[in-house]
Amino acid sequence: MSREDTMAEQIPHGTRLHRLVEHLRHGEGLGLATGAARQAARGVRSVVRVGDAAGRARMVRLLAESALGREEDQRPASSARPFRVPELGDRIVWLRPRSRDLRAFQFLAEGHHMPPADMPGPVRHIAVFGANIGLLLADLADEYPEARVLGVEPDTDNAVLARRNLEHLGGRGRIVETAVWHRDATLQVGWDRDAWGVNITDTAPEQPPAASDDSLQPRIEAADAGRILADWTGGAPVDYLLVSVESAWQELLAHGDWARDVRCIKVEISDARTVAVADEAVPMLEKLGFRARLQTLPWGAFAIGLR
Repeated sequence: MSREDTMAEQIPHGTRLHRLVEHLRHGEGLGLATGAARQAARGVRSVVRVGDAAGRARMVRLLAESALGREEDQRPASSARPFRVPELGDRIVWLRPRSRDLRAFQFLAEGHHMPPADMPGPVRHIAVFGANIGLLLADLADEYPEARVLGVEPDTDNAVLARRNLEHLGGRGRIVETAVWHRDATLQVGWDRDAWGVNITDTAPEQPPAASDDSLQPRIEAADAGRILADWTGGAPVDYLLVSVESAWQELLAHGDWARDVRCIKVEISDARTVAVADEAVPMLEKLGFRARLQTLPWGAFAIGLR
């Protein structure tokens, strides 16, 4: 048994993670073996079996917090610990306790990252803009074992963990550490970054602000989305693209020529700045040649486009 296997804490066993919410909604139990000897030998945390009709949001939060703790501000990649996830083939994943990684786990459990059921096959190339720590990408790779997967993530600590969480894929998986935009550009971060995401806006490079301006927001370099995808696929189509880039989706779709070789796109709309205008995503996708629709949720929406 490897050192990682010995150290790994276990995430509660249930169904596959993207079906976990349905499992909880019906009041079915989730739990771990609670034998004292096993806990002492392997350091496995135990979660009490649940059989009541508690709300799914509360239950998913409880399960995540039992392993990860309540979230704090962004923590470095060096704080991550290995956790064993039965729903991911008993594989080890790296998560930061008391961080927003528990949100990534919850999002994974709800399955919103999966493509629409009417997406045509075959599926050979899958990409995620805003890959976070790689959990969604790893699950997509499991669901489509013949596909190569690409994650684009601007945050260094998130990218470190994403690469670690995709190591089992070998050459099938790749993480590119950069912000993504409709062209190569310098972007201004709209507010303090965290482990979940940032809002960004384009800047005018010909008019850089004065270096003495104390209100200057952080800036990051971004790469052209079309070039990133073409370099990865060698010019072949991207069969499924998940876009999770906070408010930047508007600019990406407004200048969407980069998406001409994308067969299916799913755009997450969850930040407070753009949820109110989520309906605008459908005509923007239609203008790019997609058959588009909007999937609304209590916390936001997904704009879905198919060719």
